[in-house]
Amino acid sequence: MDEVTLAVEACVGWHDSWMRAFGLRTETDADAWRLLDPPPQTRFFPARTRRQEAPPEALANARGTVYDAWSRLDLGPFGFEPLDTEPWFLRPPGPLPQDYPPPEFEIVQVTTPQQVEEFEAVSVRGFSTEDAMIHVGAAHPATILHDPRMTSWIGRVAGRPVAAAMSYRRDDAVGVFGVATIASARRRGYAAALTRAAILAASGLPAVLAPSPEGERLYERLGFRPVGQLRMWWRS
Repeated sequence: MDEVTLAVEACVGWHDSWMRAFGLRTETDADAWRLLDPPPQTRFFPARTRRQEAPPEALANARGTVYDAWSRLDLGPFGFEPLDTEPWFLRPPGPLPQDYPPPEFEIVQVTTPQQVEEFEAVSVRGFSTEDAMIHVGAAHPATILHDPRMTSWIGRVAGRPVAAAMSYRRDDAVGVFGVATIASARRRGYAAALTRAAILAASGLPAVLAPSPEGERLYERLGFRPVGQLRMWWRS
């Protein structure tokens, strides 16, 4: 399996597990993954391609933002507008460079519904503003605990949650998703420490992710490198 396909399949598995935790229906074929029910929030992606040769018709019936995982489709004739691109990053298997988290930083693996609620709250605050709030379970339902391939992580300082990250483990790769730190706790090494945990280096598997521009240098320092590019398309 090529490197971009590794990243795509980890992303598909993670998103499928997440949507199924909401009780939503999905379908997967050789060309694409699709969400069959309305997503719980508009930021969730209802479809994405699974192979480079997928035709544009594979995403034609979706609404909202979709992923062209190889940035090769023209979805304009179907009423879509192109949005941003994001790189795919991959880190080969192997131990991480010797490093230690800041001494005040505690990393907690989420194992209870109460911790899922804590994870959800800090994740929302990390991706938005520090006073952002959300109804419990609106973004991360506790049923996500039923999938052993999905792991969520909380970073705390003095008992206060300040950062979050997620791992999704397949047989051939580990996907790293949702790394976020609240604004007042950034630039202290917390995101790097959580990412190191989420990579699951002891698994001996490559790790993959699609970073924001702000996070690219962090991931490069951890051994990730760009291997491809995806494009997002939007249709209301």
